[in-house]
Amino acid sequence: MSTMHNEHPALRNWFHPVCRSADVAEGDVIQITLLGEQWAIARMGGRVAAVVDRCPHRYSPLSAGCVVDGTLQCAYHGYRYAHDGTCVAIPALGPDATLPPKAAAHAAHSVEERYGLVWVAPDEPLAPIIDVPEWDDPAFVVAPLPDQVWEAGAAQMVDNFLDLAHFPYVHLATFGDPHDTTVPPYTVERDGWGFTCDYRHSTKVLADSMGAEEYTTHERRSIWWYLAPFSIRLRIEYYHEDVVLTILFFHQPVDETHTKLYCFDIRDDIADGRTTVEDTVAFQLAVAGEDRALLERLTTKHTPLDLNAELHTRADRITVEMRRVLADVAAAGAER
Repeated sequence: MSTMHNEHPALRNWFHPVCRSADVAEGDVIQITLLGEQWAIARMGGRVAAVVDRCPHRYSPLSAGCVVDGTLQCAYHGYRYAHDGTCVAIPALGPDATLPPKAAAHAAHSVEERYGLVWVAPDEPLAPIIDVPEWDDPAFVVAPLPDQVWEAGAAQMVDNFLDLAHFPYVHLATFGDPHDTTVPPYTVERDGWGFTCDYRHSTKVLADSMGAEEYTTHERRSIWWYLAPFSIRLRIEYYHEDVVLTILFFHQPVDETHTKLYCFDIRDDIADGRTTVEDTVAFQLAVAGEDRALLERLTTKHTPLDLNAELHTRADRITVEMRRVLADVAAAGAER
């Protein structure tokens, strides 16, 4: 049975966030794990390079090395590598030596920096990084959450963040309205490697949330933009407060059982003092904690792509579409 998991080979043809840009200052070399493989991430001459964390000479980890004259130098024998993995020096052979082609390190096909993150596509990417218009809109303030590593698959986490029916059960202590249990008919619009979904539902007023026994509710509009494999932009419009909140969910498939979550709140009510970065981060962490507590109890970290493998209802239209997209991702990978 076909499943999506964090080490699926088809995921090599997509951009994944691997660290914060601030984690890699000029001259820094760090180690990250992506799709179960270790990579060395280095900033050299202002540009970030990503190479498999293994020198081809004696397999020394390149992340143990250092940046020298705009190249990544192996800590073991001083081999030096350019951004594209080309070996430019083997000190033991002298300055005029002809360097063997096998000396090249394996570099990622594409490396980009967006939204304060370093993104890596090990092989040629099939789509660009998701677009977030609010990021550069002066009316909005970006509130980054602390990085979190969950014991869950990236597809499982995306499935949860798209799910429309779990709010009144998983999120009772934060925004879930226990009386708003019916998911009315809604549509999902496929667009290439992603889709959008426009949905209205009842939610607790944020000021009444965080475990209050008495609360009031209002309607909110939520618009999801999903882009394969694991990026979500969720725009929430609170009519009663005239507030717009965009939440970004970006996922780094670390290994078979772990996923690193990079989450951002982007709000238009921080700059004018109606709320603060600290308050919005605290609330979002509480919501994420409710999701995490449940997802980490799932015994499998794989997500079935065969629609006959699980029970689905019309309330699951959005997460069924995610499975269809990921099935296309898997099929595209098999063709390469």
